[in-house]
Amino acid sequence: AVAISGDVVIVGAYADTFGLGNAAGSAYIFVRNGGKLEEQSKLTASDAAEFDFFGYSVAINGDIVIIGAFGDDDVGSRSGSAYVFIRNGDAWEEQAKLTASDAAERNFFGWSIAISGDVAIVGSPCDDDAGNSSGSAYVFVRNGDTWEEKQKLAASDAAARDFFGWSVAVSGDVAIVGSLYGKNDAGYRSGSAYIFTRNGDVWDEKKELTASDAGEYDGFGFSVAVSGDIAIIGAPPYNYDVGERSGSAYIKLYNGCSP
Repeated sequence: AVAISGDVVIVGAYADTFGLGNAAGSAYIFVRNGGKLEEQSKLTASDAAEFDFFGYSVAINGDIVIIGAFGDDDVGSRSGSAYVFIRNGDAWEEQAKLTASDAAERNFFGWSIAISGDVAIVGSPCDDDAGNSSGSAYVFVRNGDTWEEKQKLAASDAAARDFFGWSVAVSGDVAIVGSLYGKNDAGYRSGSAYIFTRNGDVWDEKKELTASDAGEYDGFGFSVAVSGDIAIIGAPPYNYDVGERSGSAYIKLYNGCSP
Protein backbone atom coordinates (compact mmCIF):
# COMPACT_ATOMS: atom_id res chain seq x y z
CA ALA A 1 0.00 0.00 0.00
CA VAL A 2 1.28 3.47 -0.86
CA ALA A 3 -0.06 7.02 -0.56
CA ILE A 4 1.32 10.49 -1.21
CA SER A 5 0.48 14.04 -0.13
CA GLY A 6 2.75 16.91 -1.07
CA ASP A 7 6.35 15.95 -0.27
CA VAL A 8 5.44 13.01 1.97
CA VAL A 9 5.06 9.36 0.93
CA ILE A 10 3.87 6.50 3.13
CA VAL A 11 4.52 2.86 2.28
CA GLY A 12 2.90 -0.04 4.11
CA ALA A 13 4.79 -3.19 5.11
CA TYR A 14 2.02 -5.35 6.54
CA ALA A 15 4.13 -8.53 6.76
CA ASP A 16 6.87 -6.88 8.87
CA THR A 17 7.62 -8.68 12.14
CA PHE A 18 9.97 -6.22 13.98
CA GLY A 19 10.29 -8.71 16.81
CA LEU A 20 6.58 -9.02 17.58
CA GLY A 21 5.77 -12.08 15.49
CA ASN A 22 4.57 -12.74 11.99
CA ALA A 23 2.82 -9.92 10.13
CA ALA A 24 2.48 -7.48 13.00
CA GLY A 25 3.14 -4.88 10.33
CA SER A 26 4.60 -1.41 9.97
CA ALA A 27 4.66 1.58 7.63
CA TYR A 28 7.46 3.86 6.48
CA ILE A 29 7.39 7.63 5.99
CA PHE A 30 9.56 9.13 3.25
CA VAL A 31 10.02 12.88 2.74
CA ARG A 32 11.30 14.56 -0.40
CA ASN A 33 14.51 16.46 0.06
CA GLY A 34 15.48 18.08 -3.21
CA GLY A 35 15.51 15.34 -5.80
CA LYS A 36 15.55 12.49 -3.28
CA LEU A 37 13.04 10.72 -1.06
CA GLU A 38 14.55 10.09 2.36
CA GLU A 39 13.17 7.74 5.01
CA GLN A 40 12.02 9.85 7.95
CA SER A 41 10.19 7.47 10.24
CA LYS A 42 8.96 3.92 10.76
CA LEU A 43 5.47 3.70 12.23
CA THR A 44 4.09 0.81 14.27
CA ALA A 45 0.96 0.40 16.36
CA SER A 46 1.24 1.10 20.09
CA ASP A 47 -0.51 -2.21 20.76
CA ALA A 48 1.02 -4.17 17.89
CA ALA A 49 0.50 -7.92 17.85
CA GLU A 50 1.12 -10.89 15.59
CA PHE A 51 -1.02 -11.05 12.45
CA ASP A 52 -2.51 -7.56 12.86
CA PHE A 53 -1.42 -6.74 9.27
CA PHE A 54 -0.80 -3.10 10.23
CA GLY A 55 0.11 -1.31 7.00
CA TYR A 56 -2.12 -3.32 4.68
CA SER A 57 -3.83 -0.04 3.79
CA VAL A 58 -2.55 3.53 4.15
CA ALA A 59 -3.87 7.03 3.52
CA ILE A 60 -2.37 10.48 3.99
CA ASN A 61 -3.60 14.05 3.85
CA GLY A 62 -1.18 16.79 4.88
CA ASP A 63 -0.13 16.12 8.47
CA ILE A 64 -2.52 13.20 9.00
CA VAL A 65 -1.76 9.55 8.28
CA ILE A 66 -4.18 6.66 8.74
CA ILE A 67 -3.00 3.04 8.66
CA GLY A 68 -5.24 0.00 8.50
CA ALA A 69 -4.76 -3.19 10.52
CA PHE A 70 -7.55 -5.48 9.38
CA GLY A 71 -6.14 -8.37 11.44
CA ASP A 72 -6.43 -6.58 14.78
CA ASP A 73 -8.54 -8.67 17.15
CA ASP A 74 -9.84 -6.25 19.80
CA VAL A 75 -13.42 -7.45 19.20
CA GLY A 76 -12.68 -10.93 17.92
CA SER A 77 -10.33 -12.46 15.38
CA ARG A 78 -9.68 -9.98 12.53
CA SER A 79 -12.36 -7.55 13.61
CA GLY A 80 -9.89 -4.90 12.46
CA SER A 81 -8.87 -1.35 13.29
CA ALA A 82 -7.15 1.73 11.89
CA TYR A 83 -4.60 4.06 13.51
CA VAL A 84 -4.32 7.82 13.11
CA PHE A 85 -0.90 9.49 13.29
CA ILE A 86 -0.31 13.24 13.37
CA ARG A 87 2.92 14.96 12.31
CA ASN A 88 4.60 17.05 14.99
CA GLY A 89 7.69 18.60 13.45
CA ASP A 90 9.69 15.68 12.08
CA ALA A 91 7.93 13.13 14.30
CA TRP A 92 4.69 11.23 13.73
CA GLU A 93 2.65 10.57 16.86
CA GLU A 94 -0.21 8.09 17.24
CA GLN A 95 -3.35 10.11 17.98
CA ALA A 96 -6.23 7.65 17.84
CA LYS A 97 -7.23 4.07 17.17
CA LEU A 98 -10.40 3.70 15.13
CA THR A 99 -12.75 0.73 15.38
CA ALA A 100 -16.31 0.18 14.23
CA SER A 101 -19.09 0.86 16.74
CA ASP A 102 -20.58 -2.52 15.83
CA ALA A 103 -17.28 -4.34 15.34
CA ALA A 104 -17.43 -8.11 15.08
CA GLU A 105 -15.19 -11.06 14.37
CA ARG A 106 -13.74 -11.28 10.85
CA ASN A 107 -15.23 -8.02 9.59
CA PHE A 108 -11.79 -6.92 8.28
CA PHE A 109 -12.34 -3.28 9.27
CA GLY A 110 -9.32 -1.37 7.94
CA TRP A 111 -8.95 -3.39 4.74
CA SER A 112 -9.22 -0.09 2.84
CA ILE A 113 -8.84 3.55 3.93
CA ALA A 114 -9.24 7.00 2.40
CA ILE A 115 -8.99 10.52 3.80
CA SER A 116 -9.87 14.01 2.58
CA GLY A 117 -9.61 16.96 4.95
CA ASP A 118 -11.19 15.97 8.25
CA VAL A 119 -13.13 13.04 6.78
CA ALA A 120 -11.88 9.45 6.75
CA ILE A 121 -13.60 6.40 5.29
CA VAL A 122 -12.67 2.90 6.41
CA GLY A 123 -13.78 -0.18 4.51
CA SER A 124 -15.04 -3.34 6.21
CA PRO A 125 -15.69 -5.71 3.29
CA CYS A 126 -16.54 -8.78 5.36
CA ASP A 127 -19.25 -7.14 7.46
CA ASP A 128 -22.35 -9.37 7.45
CA ASP A 129 -25.30 -6.98 7.84
CA ALA A 130 -26.91 -8.04 4.54
CA GLY A 131 -25.50 -11.56 4.43
CA ASN A 132 -22.07 -13.15 4.65
CA SER A 133 -19.43 -10.60 3.54
CA SER A 134 -21.96 -8.15 2.12
CA GLY A 135 -19.62 -5.42 3.36
CA SER A 136 -19.79 -1.86 4.64
CA ALA A 137 -17.73 1.32 5.08
CA TYR A 138 -17.56 3.75 7.98
CA VAL A 139 -17.29 7.54 7.89
CA PHE A 140 -15.24 9.21 10.63
CA VAL A 141 -14.90 12.96 11.14
CA ARG A 142 -12.19 14.72 13.11
CA ASN A 143 -13.33 17.03 15.87
CA GLY A 144 -10.25 18.60 17.43
CA ASP A 145 -8.07 15.75 18.63
CA THR A 146 -10.82 13.12 18.45
CA TRP A 147 -12.31 11.13 15.60
CA GLU A 148 -16.03 10.38 15.71
CA GLU A 149 -17.86 7.72 13.73
CA LYS A 150 -20.62 9.57 11.86
CA GLN A 151 -22.18 7.05 9.52
CA LYS A 152 -22.07 3.47 8.33
CA LEU A 153 -22.37 3.15 4.55
CA ALA A 154 -23.88 0.14 2.80
CA ALA A 155 -25.12 -0.51 -0.72
CA SER A 156 -28.83 -0.01 -1.34
CA ASP A 157 -28.90 -3.42 -3.03
CA ALA A 158 -26.47 -5.13 -0.65
CA ALA A 159 -26.21 -8.91 -0.87
CA ALA A 160 -24.05 -11.68 0.50
CA ARG A 161 -20.45 -11.84 -0.75
CA ASP A 162 -20.54 -8.47 -2.50
CA PHE A 163 -17.48 -7.31 -0.48
CA PHE A 164 -18.69 -3.70 -0.47
CA GLY A 165 -15.85 -1.69 1.07
CA TRP A 166 -13.10 -3.65 -0.68
CA SER A 167 -11.87 -0.25 -1.85
CA VAL A 168 -12.72 3.32 -0.80
CA ALA A 169 -11.88 6.83 -1.97
CA VAL A 170 -13.01 10.31 -0.95
CA SER A 171 -12.47 13.83 -2.29
CA GLY A 172 -14.32 16.69 -0.68
CA ASP A 173 -18.03 15.87 -0.73
CA VAL A 174 -17.76 12.83 -3.01
CA ALA A 175 -16.92 9.28 -1.93
CA ILE A 176 -16.64 6.04 -3.88
CA VAL A 177 -16.92 2.56 -2.42
CA GLY A 178 -15.94 -0.47 -4.48
CA SER A 179 -18.01 -3.63 -4.30
CA LEU A 180 -15.67 -6.29 -5.65
CA TYR A 181 -18.24 -8.93 -6.54
CA GLY A 182 -21.41 -6.81 -6.48
CA LYS A 183 -23.86 -6.36 -9.32
CA ASN A 184 -24.11 -9.68 -11.10
CA ASP A 185 -26.38 -8.36 -13.88
CA ALA A 186 -23.46 -8.50 -16.32
CA GLY A 187 -22.27 -11.88 -15.13
CA TYR A 188 -21.20 -13.50 -11.89
CA ARG A 189 -18.92 -11.24 -9.85
CA SER A 190 -18.73 -8.57 -12.54
CA GLY A 191 -18.44 -5.91 -9.80
CA SER A 192 -19.59 -2.36 -9.20
CA ALA A 193 -18.79 0.85 -7.35
CA TYR A 194 -21.08 3.27 -5.54
CA ILE A 195 -21.00 7.06 -5.50
CA PHE A 196 -21.95 8.80 -2.25
CA THR A 197 -22.26 12.56 -1.83
CA ARG A 198 -22.31 14.55 1.38
CA ASN A 199 -25.37 16.61 2.25
CA GLY A 200 -24.60 18.39 5.51
CA ASP A 201 -23.51 15.62 7.88
CA VAL A 202 -25.13 12.84 5.86
CA TRP A 203 -23.70 10.79 3.00
CA ASP A 204 -26.33 9.68 0.46
CA GLU A 205 -25.91 7.01 -2.20
CA LYS A 206 -26.28 8.72 -5.58
CA LYS A 207 -25.32 6.18 -8.22
CA GLU A 208 -24.08 2.66 -8.74
CA LEU A 209 -21.35 2.50 -11.37
CA THR A 210 -20.67 -0.48 -13.61
CA ALA A 211 -18.45 -1.01 -16.62
CA SER A 212 -19.98 -0.36 -20.04
CA ASP A 213 -18.54 -3.68 -21.22
CA ALA A 214 -18.91 -5.52 -17.92
CA GLY A 215 -18.31 -9.25 -17.93
CA GLU A 216 -18.21 -12.23 -15.63
CA TYR A 217 -15.48 -12.15 -12.95
CA ASP A 218 -14.22 -8.69 -14.01
CA GLY A 219 -14.09 -7.50 -10.40
CA PHE A 220 -14.92 -3.89 -11.34
CA GLY A 221 -14.38 -1.95 -8.11
CA PHE A 222 -11.22 -3.79 -7.03
CA SER A 223 -9.62 -0.36 -6.70
CA VAL A 224 -11.07 3.16 -6.78
CA ALA A 225 -9.75 6.73 -6.76
CA VAL A 226 -11.42 10.12 -7.01
CA SER A 227 -10.25 13.71 -7.35
CA GLY A 228 -12.74 16.47 -7.93
CA ASP A 229 -15.14 15.36 -10.68
CA ILE A 230 -13.02 12.48 -11.99
CA ALA A 231 -13.10 8.91 -10.72
CA ILE A 232 -11.08 5.89 -11.82
CA ILE A 233 -12.23 2.34 -11.12
CA GLY A 234 -9.97 -0.67 -11.56
CA ALA A 235 -11.05 -4.06 -12.87
CA PRO A 236 -7.90 -6.17 -12.76
CA PRO A 237 -8.77 -9.73 -11.69
CA TYR A 238 -10.14 -11.42 -14.80
CA ASN A 239 -10.57 -8.78 -17.48
CA TYR A 240 -9.43 -10.32 -20.79
CA ASP A 241 -9.47 -7.36 -23.21
CA VAL A 242 -5.78 -7.74 -24.16
CA GLY A 243 -5.16 -11.29 -23.08
CA GLU A 244 -5.71 -13.40 -20.00
CA ARG A 245 -6.10 -11.25 -16.87
CA SER A 246 -4.78 -8.20 -18.72
CA GLY A 247 -6.98 -5.92 -16.60
CA SER A 248 -8.41 -2.49 -17.22
CA ALA A 249 -9.45 0.76 -15.56
CA TYR A 250 -12.42 2.98 -16.28
CA ILE A 251 -12.64 6.77 -16.06
CA LYS A 252 -15.96 8.25 -14.93
CA LEU A 253 -16.84 11.95 -15.01
CA TYR A 254 -19.24 13.44 -12.47
CA ASN A 255 -21.43 16.37 -13.50
CA GLY A 256 -23.16 16.91 -10.16
CA CYS A 257 -26.26 14.91 -11.02
CA SER A 258 -25.41 11.67 -12.75
CA PRO A 259 -21.94 10.15 -13.10
